[in-house]
Amino acid sequence: MSRGQRRGTGQALFGTTLVTLGAMLFAQNAGLLEMRVYWRYWPLLLIALGAVKLLSAHSRVDTALGIGMLVFGSGRLSSALGYWSPRPPDLVALVMVTAGGWLIYRGLVSGRDGDASNRDQSDWISAFAVMGGFKRANNSPTFRGADLSVVMGGFEIDLRQASLRAPATIDVFVMWGGIEVRVPEDWTVELRGVPILAGFEDKTRAPTVPTERRLIVRGMALMGGVEIKN
Repeated sequence: MSRGQRRGTGQALFGTTLVTLGAMLFAQNAGLLEMRVYWRYWPLLLIALGAVKLLSAHSRVDTALGIGMLVFGSGRLSSALGYWSPRPPDLVALVMVTAGGWLIYRGLVSGRDGDASNRDQSDWISAFAVMGGFKRANNSPTFRGADLSVVMGGFEIDLRQASLRAPATIDVFVMWGGIEVRVPEDWTVELRGVPILAGFEDKTRAPTVPTERRLIVRGMALMGGVEIKN
């Protein structure tokens, strides 16, 4: 199925959900239906929204968010039906599965898009660390982006001497750790992160004049943080 077909399917699914909810509300207003009887099935709405998000995803962040909504909605529905009631250890396990699945997905997508080792390392940063740290400064005149993954560690990336010819993208994954990126004052930063018990912070100063030098930071943070500053 092509991307356009998937988005069309997502739009149709969302429309079907709205029609169903509207019809049920109309039936209740007419005295034909008691909505409270069906309220226990509210996770179905979350599952539908997750499916819509997944089908109409524009980025990896959208895909991850859609999967998360599907998993959470399915868990709540199972609990409501008496099949399974999630406990704290179950939630920890789900977080680990989600994190592992995200890393697998990123690895497969990176492999499909081209190995970073085949790129000009002066304009691309790729790093993965577990219980460790990574510091790097980049002064490339044509910086293109980075792929950063850290678990129980931290990264510090200094791009203040780098320059952009086109919008650059930094994909991040953080679990129990942090990533700090420093950028020039004439760059515009756009955050597209999914924080889960975590934070994505843009502490940069807005450029005094409009600029096309744009850095997109996207990805997921689980109990960690991503910080962009000048």
